[in-house]
Amino acid sequence: MNNQLTKILFIIGFLVIVGMALIYHFTKRPTVEAGTAKVAILDSVRIKTQSLPFIKVRQLLEEQHTMAQKEILEQESIIREQHEELKKSSIPSSEKQKKKQILDKKVVELQQSVQKRQEKLTKQFSLLTESLEVKLNEIIKEIVQEYGFNLVLNTTIQETHAILYAEPSLDITDEVIKRLDHKLPNLTLPTLEG
Repeated sequence: MNNQLTKILFIIGFLVIVGMALIYHFTKRPTVEAGTAKVAILDSVRIKTQSLPFIKVRQLLEEQHTMAQKEILEQESIIREQHEELKKSSIPSSEKQKKKQILDKKVVELQQSVQKRQEKLTKQFSLLTESLEVKLNEIIKEIVQEYGFNLVLNTTIQETHAILYAEPSLDITDEVIKRLDHKLPNLTLPTLEG
């Protein structure tokens, strides 16, 4: 009987342990064990305002805009002068009408020229900015691989701070700017075919 009682107590003990293990298993909150993250941050707004290639893009845009404005104003001035001379002239009205049509045609041609030039500049700057963004992403990937980062956060999103605080040693912005400046010291507008 003692032997039988020992067996029963053993079975009961075993069932209690299994029951407790099942209860623990089903009531325990699962935890996700993440690997250690090696994080870096960068400030894209600072990169785009302080790196030489992005500064050069803005300078090129301003130069092209200024040059285009100057040429347009010169041509407009010539057409206006011709129009004023035509108003003051004493030529027959039929001839005046023909010259006015020629001037009107020049105005339309100037407007079309301005529009084509603007479209060309927009396309050139779009291509230039696109290639600059590609180079920027390559540099970021380089730094990520070199230092073993597995997460890079942008501290600014649409010029608004997205990260309230980060240890300054995590910031790779200066390194990105340095490499970008080194790899793209001289930028020019791409030529377009056609």
